[in-house]
Amino acid sequence: MILHIINKQLFLIIVFVITILSNFAQTIYTTSFSAGHGWTLNNYNNLNTTVEGDSPNPFYVSDVESGKGVGNRGGTLCGNSTLHVGSITLGDMGAAYDGGGCTNLGFGPCASCFTNGLYCVTTDRSAISPNVNTTGFSVMTLQFSYIHSGTALLDNAEVIYSIDGGTTWTLLTNLPKTTCCLGLASCILGCVNVACSGSTQGKWTLFSNALPISCNNITNLRVGIRWYNDDISTSATDPSVAIDDVLIYSGVLPIEYSFLHSKASANGVDLSWQTYNEKNNKGFDIERSNDALHFIKVLDVNAKGPNYYSVTDESANLNTLYYYRFKQKDFNGDFKYSNITSILINDDDILKVYPNPATNQLNFLIKLKNILTYKIEIYNAHGKTIYTSTQTKSTENNDEFTLNTSLYTNGIYGYTFTIGTKTIMGKFIIQN
Repeated sequence: MILHIINKQLFLIIVFVITILSNFAQTIYTTSFSAGHGWTLNNYNNLNTTVEGDSPNPFYVSDVESGKGVGNRGGTLCGNSTLHVGSITLGDMGAAYDGGGCTNLGFGPCASCFTNGLYCVTTDRSAISPNVNTTGFSVMTLQFSYIHSGTALLDNAEVIYSIDGGTTWTLLTNLPKTTCCLGLASCILGCVNVACSGSTQGKWTLFSNALPISCNNITNLRVGIRWYNDDISTSATDPSVAIDDVLIYSGVLPIEYSFLHSKASANGVDLSWQTYNEKNNKGFDIERSNDALHFIKVLDVNAKGPNYYSVTDESANLNTLYYYRFKQKDFNGDFKYSNITSILINDDDILKVYPNPATNQLNFLIKLKNILTYKIEIYNAHGKTIYTSTQTKSTENNDEFTLNTSLYTNGIYGYTFTIGTKTIMGKFIIQN
């Protein structure tokens, strides 16, 4: 009887532990499309059945279309690469595609375009992940952030998967169209919702979909994005499609978040991430390292519910390679770490001074996209300050300040450029 009771209690404990473990998510695969992402671009498989034109729209991975976190409008060169469909005739323009060639001019189909010396952009191709090992996993979910427009089903993206390493592919779902945001591409956060058109920016949106049972417990699961478009320009509606922060996990995420991203700013290193669901979340410790092995805490961030988080490490120095991660903390003492992101802030990332030697004028190109105030001081070879100017940068794009060097005699001069907490010093020659 005693042994029976003990065995029953042990059984209940085991069931209890298994139940607890099943309520927590386990990450199986992640990528934010940084170097070494492993995806195959412009792949053709059994789902790509349309004959392409001579100028189809290709997949790119670059920061020309920047991932900015769910709820924000599209941006460019914000420090976070994405997978996106661009143009072969105009190049990588971000998630902006060429919607029509000769068909819209009455020379279609594509075969007739070629004989008339015109191009045809009919496209049907895929971008696919590397093999994902799901051995021992079940109840899996595919999640990513994305923007997507096009027109109806004529220009469209689909989510696809393969359970045999990419030999055959199956449709998971049509990728829903996202709304768009008013304004030009920008690294500034936020979105004013509008209908998508050629002059709007896509709104980053969360996609989450359960994977079929057939994806469980295999060694060669692959996921991908299929894109196809016709050759009728009147049907083209930008953006095409862009994907970021791909995640496959098993179980239930007590806190769902995107990848940690870093970029240079006037005050140091800006760090950002997005949470989609928060349960039992106490907050985050921002940790920094010089070798990606030994980390120290540099910032503490309180939880504020599902939100976009953005903080700045103002203690970061110029010309130093840093590695960052965050430690997500639960109220019960549990914790887990994010991905590791690296950044090296060079002087050239902030400022370019040219030409050197200068004849008649010297240009200061400020590359940061924030709205900031900066100060320029010029001093002669004896160290005496001969010019001082404080400027307010009032554009989201690069700013440029011009110094009239014809007012000064030939020789060697120095400059000090101060923006935020950072100071850059250098020398230049005047040869009028």
